[in-house]
Amino acid sequence: MLRGVSPGVQHDDAHTPTGAPGVKNPIFPTVQERSDGMTATEKDGLYLYAIVEQGGKIPGEMTGVDGQQVFVIPYQDMSAIVHACPLTPYASDDQTIVTGWVLSHEQVLERLIGAGMNTIPFSFDTIIKPEKERDARTVLTGWLSKEYENFLQKFGKIRGRKEYGVQVFANRQKIRDTITATNDTIKRLEGEAKTSGPGKLYLIRQKLEKETKVATDAEIADIISEITRKIQRYCDDIFIGKLKKGQVPARDMILNCSCLVSDENYPKLGAVLEEIERDGDLSVRFTGPWAVYSFV
Repeated sequence: MLRGVSPGVQHDDAHTPTGAPGVKNPIFPTVQERSDGMTATEKDGLYLYAIVEQGGKIPGEMTGVDGQQVFVIPYQDMSAIVHACPLTPYASDDQTIVTGWVLSHEQVLERLIGAGMNTIPFSFDTIIKPEKERDARTVLTGWLSKEYENFLQKFGKIRGRKEYGVQVFANRQKIRDTITATNDTIKRLEGEAKTSGPGKLYLIRQKLEKETKVATDAEIADIISEITRKIQRYCDDIFIGKLKKGQVPARDMILNCSCLVSDENYPKLGAVLEEIERDGDLSVRFTGPWAVYSFV
């Protein structure tokens, strides 16, 4: 099993939620780039990293995107993790700078999660702006008041749980070859093809290709169903993501999902994934923990 279980950037290897960063390089630059050199007193927006539940110790002295000082705005029994920022989104033509910003965002989330904070993450470039006569802090606390019950429900769902990525890979050609050798309908069509003239041969080959594809797809669907059945007992929730190509040489991704897993069930999920890989002609990639983007 291809396995990586240390905290890091939310990869697009698993599910990258809408609007959330999907950077593959997990290395944080040692020097953070600054976009405009503005000081905190010149800034009137609030860049939002996360909402955290009170009850844990929030890490101190954090710097985030653009090297800015991260601070806390409390509201009842939760807090917003923010830094002062300009109202315009972070943008640069230099992809290295953009990557550094995104990774810095994720590093703040890592520290919160690593400190045991129950964390609702927000995507890169979420900026709270002033409205009419209200400054950004007042807008933020007003929003927290309005969404308070919603956030409480989300905290309840993710408390004591983390997000993990599960990807399963199979050799589709090998599955196809096995079906070709064992499927009675395919073997009958192959027999007819050997004795047919050119006109009929074309039609038989069309039927043969269709039948082989249908049977192969059905077999893969059965494999996915069985895998899902085995892992869902250890997951509080599962998000099925899009399949990606070119992840593992000579193999096709057949399942790409994000799993919300309790700390208690994490080793059990790992064990069943090891069993899935050991018992069949499959490869499994198990990654995380990630910020729970997929489930909030």
